[in-house]
Amino acid sequence: MSRARTSDDIWWARIFDRLDEFLHNYPKLPKNSITENNLPLHIGSKVTIKNYNTFLHHYGSSGYKFRFILNSDNTTGEVYIIGMTSTAHEDIIIRLQEFFKVPNNGVVDDPPIIVTGQVLHYVPGGTRVETAPDACVRPNVAFVPKPAVSTVIPLPPGDTCGNPHARIMCEVAVGQSVGELGRKCSSWIREPYVRAVISIKILEPILNMREPTTGYYYRAMTAKLYRQGMAIQSWDFGNIKKHSRDP
Repeated sequence: MSRARTSDDIWWARIFDRLDEFLHNYPKLPKNSITENNLPLHIGSKVTIKNYNTFLHHYGSSGYKFRFILNSDNTTGEVYIIGMTSTAHEDIIIRLQEFFKVPNNGVVDDPPIIVTGQVLHYVPGGTRVETAPDACVRPNVAFVPKPAVSTVIPLPPGDTCGNPHARIMCEVAVGQSVGELGRKCSSWIREPYVRAVISIKILEPILNMREPTTGYYYRAMTAKLYRQGMAIQSWDFGNIKKHSRDP
C-alpha cells in the first residue's frame, strides 16, 4: 500500500516539474483565462515533436484543442490553441458516442464496437506527431487484433497505446474555425484505415432569440461526412435556418 504524499513530496515534485520545463521547450498554456475570440492563440515556437507529444500527455485534457504546425526543418513546429470545450461541444460528442454504441445492443463489458473520446493517434503522414479526435470508433481486438500481433504486412497502424486504429473519427467545433475543422478532417481521411470522418460545426447562437417552450437559443449547425474515395456530403440542421433569423 502506497503512503500519502507529504508536503515535502509535493514541494520536490513542483521543483522537478519546473526544472523539466526549464530544460525543455514545451508549449506554455495561458496564465489568464481566454475566450474563443482569442483563438487561434500561439503558445509555442520551435517545439520538437517529442516535446509536443509530452505536452499533450500532460495537458491534453485541459479543455483546449491544440494544433502543431510542422516547420520546414521537419523536426520542430509551432503550437496553437485552436478550440475550447463548452457545454454544447461536450453534449454533441456524448450524443454521437451514444449513437455509435447502438449496434452493441446494450453490451457494456467487452462490446464488439469500442466507442471512445479523445484517444491519441498519430497524424497521417509519418511525422509521429500525436493528435486526438473528439470521439472515435474502433473494432474490438477480438475481431481486429492489435497491430503488434497482426499477420498483415506491413503492420497496420494503431493508436498510440497499440490498439487497432480507429475506423471512424468525429470532430466537433464551436469556436474552432470552419477552416481548422476541415483541415483536421481532411488529414484524418488521408489514413486509409479511417473509413469515415464526421464533422459538426456549431454556429454561434442567435442573440435575443430563444425557443418559447425550452428556452434554448436558436442556432444552426452543419454536418459533413468524409469517406474514402467519395465526395464530401454536407447537411445543415439545427433549430433555425443557417444565416437567418427564421426558425
